[in-house]
Amino acid sequence: MKERIKNAIEILTTNKGDGWFTVLEEPKSEKFIQFTYDESYGLQVDLPVVALQPEELAKAEKLMGEYSIEKIEINPAEDDCCCCSDEHEHGEDCDCNCCDGEEKCEEKFESFNKKVDDNNKAIEIAYRVFKEVYGLSDDTAINVTIFR
Repeated sequence: MKERIKNAIEILTTNKGDGWFTVLEEPKSEKFIQFTYDESYGLQVDLPVVALQPEELAKAEKLMGEYSIEKIEINPAEDDCCCCSDEHEHGEDCDCNCCDGEEKCEEKFESFNKKVDDNNKAIEIAYRVFKEVYGLSDDTAINVTIFR
């Protein structure tokens, strides 16, 4: 697992330009952590609270606190679903049923979100989230998706 995380972070940060994004996900449970990368800003970790069960949230608060990463309130982007932050129309292809296809709701969501100064720290954070927050083993296969 750790090697796969390392490779994903290295690929993400060696691409030139802005707007790179990766999701690291265990496919069966759909447990994930994500990172963004812009050449001008750098690497940023993002762990949405909506993805966490209550016991996972408590573990995430403790773990992320060790890295001075706090929960922040985020306004959804124009095209993102306000409940699950996926890029789809509200009420479409989504089990959240927050707005049932009506006009965009204005709900904000919380996320552990912060700039990470180096790749090794990002790798460590992602690895620890999978191990300590989600309780997954070292031999767990994770999917890596990179977007731009």
